[in-house]
Amino acid sequence: MQGVKNFFAKHRSGSTLGALLCISFIMIIISTQSINFRPKQVGLSIFSTLQVAVSRTARFFSDTVNSISELRKLKSEYEEVRRRLEDYENRERDFVAIRQENDRLTELLGFQKQVKYSHVAAEVIAKDPGNLFSTLIINKGAHNGIRKDMPVVAFQDGFQGLVGKIVEVGLFSSVMMPIFDTSSYIGGRIQGSRYDGLVNGSGKGVEHIYMKYVEKRAREDIQYGDLVVTSGMRSLYPRDIYIGRVRAIGAKEWETYLELEIEPIIDFSRLEYVFVLDGGEK
Repeated sequence: MQGVKNFFAKHRSGSTLGALLCISFIMIIISTQSINFRPKQVGLSIFSTLQVAVSRTARFFSDTVNSISELRKLKSEYEEVRRRLEDYENRERDFVAIRQENDRLTELLGFQKQVKYSHVAAEVIAKDPGNLFSTLIINKGAHNGIRKDMPVVAFQDGFQGLVGKIVEVGLFSSVMMPIFDTSSYIGGRIQGSRYDGLVNGSGKGVEHIYMKYVEKRAREDIQYGDLVVTSGMRSLYPRDIYIGRVRAIGAKEWETYLELEIEPIIDFSRLEYVFVLDGGEK
């Protein structure tokens, strides 16, 4: 008896496992709804139990593998759909840009037919950010018939507006000085009241141009928003080209002239295309 105790003490883990197996066999026998010991039936029960466990395990791994494969397929399809969507969005943006460009060119073509002076159409290709955009460069030069001091106009919002004049000419490009430059002097006229003056830039940016030497008695006839055009008097600029609108009226008591602040008719921040006028009638 002491030897048996020593055996179980030394093999406690194995003994425990054997006991658990015995209990499992007993439970399997009971589950067959018969207390009679039938080795064949017990073997079948154990085998079927193992078979179900193996089958479920195999199905689990199979489902897992299939799920991973399906996820990879879905991810690939998602990436393809996203790529196509980005491609369609890019095409839509390109289409909108082309349509807008076409509308601008159509508008310019209509304006070009209305210009009564010989002219050369050009595109603004560069600006000088270091000098408050005081010079603009166009893509036409001497090769296209451009000469120094030729006036430059543009078409925006239904108006033919004055941009400036050519100051330097290269073979295939030219530099033009805009009307808000300090060196720019233009004979101007109030379109409604017909009072004359001299339009000059201040060099402080596009929004600061002034019409000086307007007779003081014109104060009662000038209104805010009045249009200012070129006078054409002893000037290289043709007459009746729009310069801007009256934004402010200033005059000191001891001065004999008015000074008008003018808002340019052309928005230089969105200036793209211009027309260089030859000066002669077509």
